[in-house]
Amino acid sequence: MIFAPLFLFTISIKYINMIKLKFIRGKKWQVYEPIKHRLHDHTTIIIPKGFTTDLSSVPKILWGVFPPFGNFLLASIVHDYLYVIKYKSNRRFCDEEMLYLSNKLNKNKIDNYIRYYAVRWFGWIYWSYVDIQNELKY
Repeated sequence: MIFAPLFLFTISIKYINMIKLKFIRGKKWQVYEPIKHRLHDHTTIIIPKGFTTDLSSVPKILWGVFPPFGNFLLASIVHDYLYVIKYKSNRRFCDEEMLYLSNKLNKNKIDNYIRYYAVRWFGWIYWSYVDIQNELKY
């Protein structure tokens, strides 16, 4: 039996010290321990253990310029989760939460805004077709 390695990403932010993810296959990762996060609207969410994410949804051909992981990792995971649960049925809020959190964690503002506009322009595809039953399987 083959087990995928466990990768740990350290995030320097006051309310979370580590994000533990397990590689599944391809571009899919699984949250290994629940992640508690307070959104900029002051709502607290808990991303459950087992939640599947692709981190930052960047085509592999662009990974050299825009890797799917980095200081914005938490923002990407929160964004994926908000999309899956269709938070407030408001895609704009989900995208703005990603930008807000990215700007707190990642000092590269140009990178943050490129990623933000990418999800504003193309995120509707995922938003329209995501199935909470498929995405939240443990």
